[in-house]
Amino acid sequence: MPLASTVLGTTLAPEKIDPQPRTARPEFRPDIEGLRAVAIILVVLYHCGINAVSGGYVGVDVFFVISGFLITGHLAREVETTGRLHIGRFYARRAMRLLPAATLTIVATLLAAWWWLPSVRLKDIATDGLAATGYVLNYRLAATGTEYSGEGEMPSPLQHFWSLAVEEQFYLVIPLLLLATAVLLRRKAAFVGLVAVITAASFAWSVASTDSNGVWAYFGAPTRAWELGVGALLALALPHMPRLPDALATLLRLGGLAAIVAAAMMFDDRTPFPGHHAALPVMGAFVVIAAGRASSGRLLSHGVLKAIGARSYSWYLWHWPVLLIAPFVLDEELEVPGKLAAAGFAYLLAVLSFAMIERPLHELGREREGWGRNAITGVGLMAVAAVFSLLVPVFPDRTPTGTVNAGKLELTGSATAREKQLEKKLNAAMENDELPKNLTPTLKNAARDLPPVYHNGCHRELEGVTAPRSCESFGDPKGKKQVVLLGDSHAAQWWPALDKIAKERHWRFASFTKSACTAADVTIYLELVKRNYNECIEWRKNMIARIQEMKPELVVMSANADGGEALNGKGSQDERWVDGWRRNAEAVQRSGAKVVYLDDSAWPAVNVPECLSTKPTEISECAATERQATTAPDRRQMIKDMIEDIGGTAVDPMPWFCAPKGCPVVVGNTLVYLDDSHVTTAYTKTLAPILAERIKLK
Repeated sequence: MPLASTVLGTTLAPEKIDPQPRTARPEFRPDIEGLRAVAIILVVLYHCGINAVSGGYVGVDVFFVISGFLITGHLAREVETTGRLHIGRFYARRAMRLLPAATLTIVATLLAAWWWLPSVRLKDIATDGLAATGYVLNYRLAATGTEYSGEGEMPSPLQHFWSLAVEEQFYLVIPLLLLATAVLLRRKAAFVGLVAVITAASFAWSVASTDSNGVWAYFGAPTRAWELGVGALLALALPHMPRLPDALATLLRLGGLAAIVAAAMMFDDRTPFPGHHAALPVMGAFVVIAAGRASSGRLLSHGVLKAIGARSYSWYLWHWPVLLIAPFVLDEELEVPGKLAAAGFAYLLAVLSFAMIERPLHELGREREGWGRNAITGVGLMAVAAVFSLLVPVFPDRTPTGTVNAGKLELTGSATAREKQLEKKLNAAMENDELPKNLTPTLKNAARDLPPVYHNGCHRELEGVTAPRSCESFGDPKGKKQVVLLGDSHAAQWWPALDKIAKERHWRFASFTKSACTAADVTIYLELVKRNYNECIEWRKNMIARIQEMKPELVVMSANADGGEALNGKGSQDERWVDGWRRNAEAVQRSGAKVVYLDDSAWPAVNVPECLSTKPTEISECAATERQATTAPDRRQMIKDMIEDIGGTAVDPMPWFCAPKGCPVVVGNTLVYLDDSHVTTAYTKTLAPILAERIKLK
């Protein structure tokens, strides 16, 4: 009997004979093939946006259990029948099993990304390709996933390789543990005990870190190892367990499937995961596999499910890039039916690559004498993907630069005169469809057009709860009067304008900003970390205490107008947000400072550099209407009214971004937005004289 392959893969036909029979072959398990099909269907439906399976990502957890079960079972049988463990042959065969299809997918995706996707994203996608090739993408995503600044970017078409990276890291470690215990020490019980301890420790770590560091818990191998460990322990225990009656096996199998499907239907993107929630699909998979020793059952052994399961690895590889790239190929956003059609096309690619690449090369690897040539082939395939990842960024640059220079965005005279000039330029910009050749900043540099506070520690990312004293000395450090900026990244975008104003007026300027942390006294759930944003609460208290200690003349408070659901307070969401702003505005006023509420800027409808890089001759299509650009309009007005009621000043910047015809993303030669919500340094500096007049900074 042939060796059952790894997770997300296939089980070769049982009649295939290995010319190098080293171990007793396991019995072919059609139910595991069917379970693979269930898992991949859940993942694909989830990625297609089917609301009924809002937690379909649990299919990956099912794959992890299958992987741990099959690989550990294979290794344990080899040790039991031969007394040895051929590490080299194991790694070489894994390479021949996984790398051909993976290499094809990486290369094809990078080519498609170069041709169709926004060119401003190509370098990052190529880096993902390199990380995917080395099976370390999970750690790259864990690192970049905690960066709030990247939230508005389109996902990487290779990010699904993170789960394959977790599996490969398991494959790297588990044979070494078995070699050290069961082979060298001749103590199989020591291996079982070690796997059990690692599984328990990993589960405890997963539960603890999911609440405190959700992104790392989601992508990290240490916090996912217990899921593979559950499968490994089952593989070690199952041969010694009594065979269940068919009726009981059927009942358990249905119960396990019900647990998996229930998790897929009950969980969603706000479910803290993995943590203890992952135990439901993991134990469901455990029960299904355990029950299959007695009988495979008709459902999971159905021909359709077996066919899908056999191609699940290839389908997993293809489905995500196709779903990401299809809208750019078709030049339209896909609704659910379109996504399902794209997923169907990905399955056709999977069928072809399985028949032409995956299965033939896997069989070739098993038929070869020795393991050296398999290892060389594996290294060669990784080299191809790695070299291609390095070369793609230096392919002919497809980033548009425009063909005609546009007039510079220059405003003169009083604040009122400048506003009138700006209104005319905004209207004219809505009539323009050509990307300027002299665009400032360029599309390539847009994402880096950030205020200095992002680099000197004064703009805090998610974890920081204090600010250096150096953050109090911008503007004119010798100035006698002090102005303070307080808020989130939508406040930080005004730093260039306020620093310019403060230097001209000889004021000291302090800047206290933190990503996704509103200046209002509200508690929010932050999707990025999948928990309440406790660091924001602590940082905000610390900064208000600093302001009360500093006793500045003026504090500018600003933030994203739609900062999420306010979890504290009473009344409607708008009322909770207004009360939160009132509490902190009054706390600032107790320092003796005048409060200026700078309302949120207009929001574009898209990630602007990405849109412009794909529509350089239709840039007006990247613009939003004023209605689209005004998030939470009722709340904005309620907050402005409240600020004025308590003696503060409310400034509405919307007229600086939108004209009656819409809100352009390029005005003159100036790029207005650096992503999907933040304003460029170049544009805010242009607005400085207007802002100075409105906040009465003299």
